[in-house]
Amino acid sequence: MALLAGAAPLAAQLPAPPVVGTGPVQVGGYVGLTLTRPEHPENVEEVEVGELVAAAMAWGQLSQRASYLVELDMAKRTTETWTGRESDRRFDPVRLYLEYGFSDLLRLRAGRFLTPVGQWNERHAEPLTWTPTRPLTTYRPFAKSLTGVLVAGEGSLAGRDAGYAVFWAPSSSLESHFEASEESAFANAIGGRVALEASPGLTVGLGAARLRRSQPRDPEAAEGQAAMGASLHERDNLGAPAAALQEDHESDEREEESEGRVLLGADLRWTHADAELSVEGVWLPSAEEAPYERGLFVQGAFRLAGPVWAVGRGEVYRPVDGEAARLGYAGLTFRGGPHLVVKFGKQLVRHASPRIPDGWFLSFSSLF
Repeated sequence: MALLAGAAPLAAQLPAPPVVGTGPVQVGGYVGLTLTRPEHPENVEEVEVGELVAAAMAWGQLSQRASYLVELDMAKRTTETWTGRESDRRFDPVRLYLEYGFSDLLRLRAGRFLTPVGQWNERHAEPLTWTPTRPLTTYRPFAKSLTGVLVAGEGSLAGRDAGYAVFWAPSSSLESHFEASEESAFANAIGGRVALEASPGLTVGLGAARLRRSQPRDPEAAEGQAAMGASLHERDNLGAPAAALQEDHESDEREEESEGRVLLGADLRWTHADAELSVEGVWLPSAEEAPYERGLFVQGAFRLAGPVWAVGRGEVYRPVDGEAARLGYAGLTFRGGPHLVVKFGKQLVRHASPRIPDGWFLSFSSLF
């Protein structure tokens, strides 16, 4: 099953794993529900849906060398967005591409695919991750998906497994259809990632990309402009009311960077039968319109008994609300096979912010 390929040690760690299938049409997907009890003062007593996702997939072999994959978010509600506002989406294509394999070392992919930055983004499905919250480092600074072409391959280097992926995502009319659902989209990007099995169970990767981003308007900037509009309206009795201005700024209006920046990333993953350690870091220098961003997280999972694992994570990300955010997560994860994964834990945020979910989390997810 192609979806389960992301759970295999090799496929999960090397960039842009190939489609795995034995026939022309195979189907699957996953569902996930996350309940949260935030600790913001205004809603400390409320239990709410932090994320709800239902994704459908189809994949297959068109010939001995040609294959395809489609991943569609049939419905998704989440607060993990760049603006921190709740987002509701339907029929959002996460992946939609054709691939032609000349050999194991050379595969050509065209369409919409997951951005090969770090390891988390390419194994993002809820049943395949350890925690109900996603590290900021894995989705704030770059687009989760992009539209363009990608060349990838896998092979052996000095007796060790190795892989690479190089992509080009030009600005196009096609991409504009997806930007409204991307927290951080690429207006134009070129880059790639390489990964190497440094020792049994240990894989390290490096990535780089030259990009321009397109993002939703900053909510703080929108509030400031709405307040300014209200002041002018009161003074001159002209223009739209502040509420209307605020509503307009919560639309799909976006800001595009005028200059390119270089995103650098590094990752490490060590796996064992009873433990796993993951580390990812990114750095994005400042631009005329935006300050620099950098993030790093370290996450460990340890088997306690049978299918029950203890999970912990620490992360530092800068900037969020103009200052470094320090986050910690601790919890338990029950892996009863691919059909049931239950996660329960608490995320602590040093500087409370509506952009960063905190509090208690309980999630249920399943592959099918």
